[in-house]
Amino acid sequence: MTEPIEKITDKTLHMSEIEDGYYYKNCHFTSYGDSLNYTDVTFDHCDFEQTDFSRVSFGNVEWHHSQLAGSDFSQSNWYNCKISSMQLSGADFNNAYFKNTDFHDCKMPYVNFTESRFEKISFINCDLNGSFFQALKVKKNISFAGSILTEANFSETKLKGFDFKESEFETIIISPELARGLVVNQYQAATLIGLFGIKVE
Repeated sequence: MTEPIEKITDKTLHMSEIEDGYYYKNCHFTSYGDSLNYTDVTFDHCDFEQTDFSRVSFGNVEWHHSQLAGSDFSQSNWYNCKISSMQLSGADFNNAYFKNTDFHDCKMPYVNFTESRFEKISFINCDLNGSFFQALKVKKNISFAGSILTEANFSETKLKGFDFKESEFETIIISPELARGLVVNQYQAATLIGLFGIKVE
């Protein structure tokens, strides 16, 4: 991200007052904005009354330390974004598009990415328990390093290029016929064999 034009701190603002290129810290955003595009914006420890961000596009956005559990991000678009230390439990990213975007240290159990499109995305040290990654379309690699994927659902998703070896899971849902190219470690391989009912003698 380029240097911000201005840093706004400790203000209460309407969503329509957000300006591209600005850095917002400890701000409270009221009501709903009519903008469908945010570019070169940083949100740091901000809180939002708005929970519907569906169809919104985010470009070169950094978003840190916000509470947005259960929010609607369906059909949103994310380009070159960095999202960290966010509370996104149960958030809906159904049919969203992500390119060159990273999630770090986010709480995301039961988040829904069903039918989304990923192009170079990473989830680093995120809680993704019970999350939904069904019927994804993925280009390039996807990483889950340090993330928890127990009971995550990847059914109907081709797993070529997916890297699970540095993630953790006790159980996971995948479509065996689409698992070709998935990278796992030895322990995970044994877990998957057990889940599929395969016996090794």
